[in-house]
Amino acid sequence: MSWSARLIAFASGLIKARVNKQIMSNPESQQSNPAGAHSTKILPGLHLLCMHEKFSDAFNAAVEKCYPALRQKTQITIHNCGLKFLPEDLRLDAVVSPANSYGRLDGAFDDALARTYGPKDDYGWITRKAQKVLYEKWRGFAPPGTCTVVPLDHDQTTSQSRTSTRNPWDTKYLLLCPTVRIPDVVEWDVEVVYECVWSLLCAVDNHNRDVRASTFAGSSTGAKEINTILMTPLGTGVGGISPQRWAEQCVIAMKQYVEAVEHPETWANLHWKKILDDHEEIAVTYRKDANA
Repeated sequence: MSWSARLIAFASGLIKARVNKQIMSNPESQQSNPAGAHSTKILPGLHLLCMHEKFSDAFNAAVEKCYPALRQKTQITIHNCGLKFLPEDLRLDAVVSPANSYGRLDGAFDDALARTYGPKDDYGWITRKAQKVLYEKWRGFAPPGTCTVVPLDHDQTTSQSRTSTRNPWDTKYLLLCPTVRIPDVVEWDVEVVYECVWSLLCAVDNHNRDVRASTFAGSSTGAKEINTILMTPLGTGVGGISPQRWAEQCVIAMKQYVEAVEHPETWANLHWKKILDDHEEIAVTYRKDANA
């Protein structure tokens, strides 16, 4: 190879290196490789269903105390009503079920879900959907604090129903986040709300990245990204968790999750000081209950 040809090859390689460096440092350019890129929106849009104002008050107070910047990171809408009173024009990609570890959706808010989604004459429809996926993922038992994405597949027919499925808010997925093994008081599980919310955010992110990767590869399975979710105050019913603990752990989980995504250089190489500082932020939420 002549000297001039070598010079041209060297210059070409240098230009390519600079272009690659710009692509890696520019988040917008990563959209060309959705398989490995995060969405520019770290948190999904959140609809909080709080039948009692004490929960929405606790959540608003937790935002102001623990993470005032939260509303700049995502859109939060609070609904002080029951499930059936949500606006008809609302669109929810996923709804969170605070069910037990065995995926039986037949009590409290899960009962409302069973009566709202699926065929009108098939009450067990949504439980079967959940338990089928739970067996595939967890052999039938999802530990408290985890999150499992359950496709609802409303278009699939069911042999146990003579009517079409109901889907009032065009919901594609159920996010199963058990706070209890079986319905019982769960105050003793002092960080379960934090664990559920963290697991939920990871599950949604992983799901969305899989969807983008399939689309990018031209092998789309028909799955859709989850951009909006409906959630209730986790563990505050039979579980007995206080509104304050639920709200603060929910907000802190979102805060620390956003930090983890925005600062991989820290969270991919954690040291004890950072770990203990973050733990202390969570521990304060249940020490108050213990001293009350």
